[in-house]
Amino acid sequence: MLSNYSSVADTPEIQRIKTTQQNISAVFYKKEVGAGTAVKDTPETERVKKNQQNISSLQYKEQCHRATPVSVTPEMERVRRNQEQLSMVYYKGQLGRGTALSVTPEMERVKKNQENISSVKYTQDHKQMKGRPSLILDTPGLRYVKEAQNHISMVGHNQQLLLTKTY
Repeated sequence: MLSNYSSVADTPEIQRIKTTQQNISAVFYKKEVGAGTAVKDTPETERVKKNQQNISSLQYKEQCHRATPVSVTPEMERVRRNQEQLSMVYYKGQLGRGTALSVTPEMERVKKNQENISSVKYTQDHKQMKGRPSLILDTPGLRYVKEAQNHISMVGHNQQLLLTKTY
């Protein structure tokens, strides 16, 4: 291989020889490495490949979206309105037509019956709950809490009495 510090000028022939020598060196290097073993794609490499594909497709899509703005012409405005109207007609066509129901005596009767049933059930439930005593368990813990609350209440009450007597 030729040295970089040679006194000979780089002629086209010398440059061709240098590149050929570099190519031969690369071939020998690859022969020394030898054939590699096939490695199955690991989850990590698959994840990296998917990320690269996503990034590539994203960059491709970003390049496609750069368009030149076009001013709105009367023709374009007319087409846009027509599309909106067609869309609304199609949407309303899918819904179908509803039928208006008039209030019949039968419907009035059913409505009143439902109101009566509701109020009767409410009053029955209220009467049942009215007669029931509430069950409060009398445990030593609850007795202690009640006594503590009474003491606190009495202290607050006595302080108020003392304040009103001093004025």
